[in-house]
Amino acid sequence: MPKIRAAAVAGPTATPTRTNSHNNSIGSGADAILRTLVNSLGKKAVAAIFGKDVRTIDRWLKSPTRLDMDNERLLRDSFQIYSLIEEADDAHVARAWFLGMNPNLGDHSPIEVLAEGRAREVVAAARVFVNGA
Repeated sequence: MPKIRAAAVAGPTATPTRTNSHNNSIGSGADAILRTLVNSLGKKAVAAIFGKDVRTIDRWLKSPTRLDMDNERLLRDSFQIYSLIEEADDAHVARAWFLGMNPNLGDHSPIEVLAEGRAREVVAAARVFVNGA
């Protein structure tokens, strides 16, 4: 499966920016974004972000359906954050960053905080990570 990236916009050696990750999140269809997150983070992690079980994620993958506004927003927010980390480093680091405790999130994982609907806090923590602060 091809990886969704904004390389054409950013250029091959560009530093990740807020604009690149934002363009990634709005320039792709929800189905492609879901598949990328599942391939990168795993079904169980994606299910945890949405507060759903793995069977629901399987159902979304098998028969593309239009997500409701809240779920689509969470999907795009999660992908924007994933893109920011992945562009700055690589897919393995992005996955580890999502799964691990984060001192900028009160030692909660980004997945837990996203599941609580606090995407702005997670994107701020991602920017701290990317900027090396």
